[in-house]
Amino acid sequence: MSLSRSTLLGICTVAVAAIYSAGYVYTEPAAQANSLNPPSARSSTSSVKGQTASRPLRYRDGIYTASGANPYGTLSVEVRIASGKIAGVRITSYQMHYPQAFIDPVMPKQVLQRQTWRVYIVTGATASSYNFAEAVYRALAKAKV
Repeated sequence: MSLSRSTLLGICTVAVAAIYSAGYVYTEPAAQANSLNPPSARSSTSSVKGQTASRPLRYRDGIYTASGANPYGTLSVEVRIASGKIAGVRITSYQMHYPQAFIDPVMPKQVLQRQTWRVYIVTGATASSYNFAEAVYRALAKAKV
């Protein structure tokens, strides 16, 4: 049985899409249940007339640096806090297996948008993603009020 070129291309395309989809499904929940999630890093909640309101953590203004490391390498970040909120995130040093472009500028933008170190893991750059989240977590821990 001989398959045509277009049939083989279609099969390969479906296989690659399935692999990437499986990777996303596998790594996306890790961003939500990250092992770096200590209870003190969560937002505080209060109840007002039966409603729950979330108050984000406030930070001291300034520039804070930290690093994240694993067997695949190390990266460092600089987190700028202004008016008690995350105002900027920059990767200052990157010695990882895969290129920095895999996570930068995607992950720093997520930190700004979400105002937390808990961001989505980049499929294909899981180790770099965890190092980035760890570094931002450590910098924010220094900035806690």
